[in-house]
Amino acid sequence: MRNTLNEDEVRLNSAKAWLLAARPKTLTGAAVPVMIALALAWTDRSAEHPFMWLPAVLCMLFAFVMQIDANFVNDYFDFMKGTDDEERLGPRRACANGWVTAKAMRVAMGVTTLLGCIIGLPLIYYVSSIPPI
Repeated sequence: MRNTLNEDEVRLNSAKAWLLAARPKTLTGAAVPVMIALALAWTDRSAEHPFMWLPAVLCMLFAFVMQIDANFVNDYFDFMKGTDDEERLGPRRACANGWVTAKAMRVAMGVTTLLGCIIGLPLIYYVSSIPPI
């Protein structure tokens, strides 16, 4: 099977480098638990407790952003510790391969963490508005 993203031709801090650093294949790990919870919420909906689409979308976005953030954090700290070498298993890492600078990765970690907070903050309102069972 041919790799559609040629990892040998990645320019420093390019969009391709950031896409590889985000590791889109890991997003299913974030999406599946949220999808299961949303399916359960859908089956439990009623006139008193309708399914609410906005918090559902916010939950999914939050999960995606936090998974990408975790991938950035893992990439950065493994690079700083020197654990990303030719013997490691799994996908190639952005910092270790020189696709993204350590400084840019630190900034990206801050941006994705802040974005996750912005996405997640409105969920506090929805949780506080749900009557106890």
